[in-house]
Amino acid sequence: MTSQPASSKQALQKRRQLEKARLACSNDVSSLVTLAREARQEMLQYRGGKRWLDTEAQQEPLEDFFKQVLAGTPSTLSFNSSLQMLAVGVFVGIWENAVVGYGWISTQQRHNGNLLARINELYVTPDARSVGVGESLFKALRTWALSEGAQAIEGWVLPGHREAKNFFETFKMTAHALTVYSELTSLPQKQAPQQ
Repeated sequence: MTSQPASSKQALQKRRQLEKARLACSNDVSSLVTLAREARQEMLQYRGGKRWLDTEAQQEPLEDFFKQVLAGTPSTLSFNSSLQMLAVGVFVGIWENAVVGYGWISTQQRHNGNLLARINELYVTPDARSVGVGESLFKALRTWALSEGAQAIEGWVLPGHREAKNFFETFKMTAHALTVYSELTSLPQKQAPQQ
């Protein structure tokens, strides 16, 4: 087994110091809102993105959402879920002293009594991908879920977003359900029987 040269070890160590995730604070609201809006624009490029935006994404005003969650008052919010959120965590991803990503996660009591952690949103700006910020964010979200007592963790990926699918698969997460959808206006109308 060969060892890495000192310069490679130092570069790796420096990279690990630069890439990190931390709990978001009130000073991060502006960055969170900017990134959340950027994420929504990107999602519109994928099949199902508009449906997600219209039915599942946290709605505007995003400033109010992040301020309330960070203040610890998420119970006053209107979440888009059939299961009540018990706790919410918001994290930011940092690269070279800038907020370049975010993730928010919640816990929900499943019908069988187990606690589920759901990654509602996880996004890293394209220029900061492939440097470990997403991985740091995921690890922070998973650690938070474990600290809340969750027995499982789930996330979501839009169809065709291979990069996101591959990202989750690196953490041994696999698809367990698919949502199918059709606008009713696009279905053919039944014709009345001929007389």
